[in-house]
Amino acid sequence: MLGWIIIGIIAAPLIIMSIFLLNGRGAFLISGFNTMSNEERAAYNKKALCKAVGRLLLILTALMLMWPLSFELGVAWLFWLSFALFMVVTFGFVIYANTGNRFKIPVDPNSPAAIIVRKPMSRGKKVAIVIAIILSVQLCIGIGIMIYQGEIDPRVSVVNSSIKINALYGTEISFSNISEIILVPESMKELGIGTRTNGYASSGQALKGNFNSSERGAQLLFVYSSSSPTIHIKRTIGTDVFISFRDSDTTASIYQMISSAFLSR
Repeated sequence: MLGWIIIGIIAAPLIIMSIFLLNGRGAFLISGFNTMSNEERAAYNKKALCKAVGRLLLILTALMLMWPLSFELGVAWLFWLSFALFMVVTFGFVIYANTGNRFKIPVDPNSPAAIIVRKPMSRGKKVAIVIAIILSVQLCIGIGIMIYQGEIDPRVSVVNSSIKINALYGTEISFSNISEIILVPESMKELGIGTRTNGYASSGQALKGNFNSSERGAQLLFVYSSSSPTIHIKRTIGTDVFISFRDSDTTASIYQMISSAFLSR
């Protein structure tokens, strides 16, 4: 639910902007165009440019709505596909709009007075633009990886007399630091999620990291909050760990694996 709210807050102004742009108005909203001189703007077909950017915003908004949908459905590939398309469409449009004089008004080559001469872009400005694009791509990729790692189920295995949890905020728990491993029938939502102190909880379902419960105190979660049952690993030192998967059969299977290894150590 939280994921829908966050995307909704971002999407709402984009939709409003696209409505203005699709009507051929709101050119001042277009980055780059709004910083041109009046002479430079006069060389462009403002209405065509506005409509193109308006269509771009609608496409990007639709792709963004796929992100929380993919989390709700538990379909990781849908997130990655929509995220990749978001990046391709964004940078593809930037390249398309800035090459081939796409939105410039045709001028009579025999009329020098109608030709607007633009100053060539300085090398420093070109470098700054390239750096900005690279940093933007890296930021988007970083956010995408964090969201993906936060949403996918953890990978749990037994390695060298310890339980290894590969996930965002993953950890390794030695058998010597475990007092008991139990499978409780309730979901984490029913047990009490508590307050996030240092963890991931953007979609409201996939929870990873450190949370604090009023009943149990500090706890380390790798759960899908509405899924049951839940594995509870009680530690002698440190916070207790809770694990659950979207598929209840997977949770039961992982419990059998780690509890058998713990009891036979």
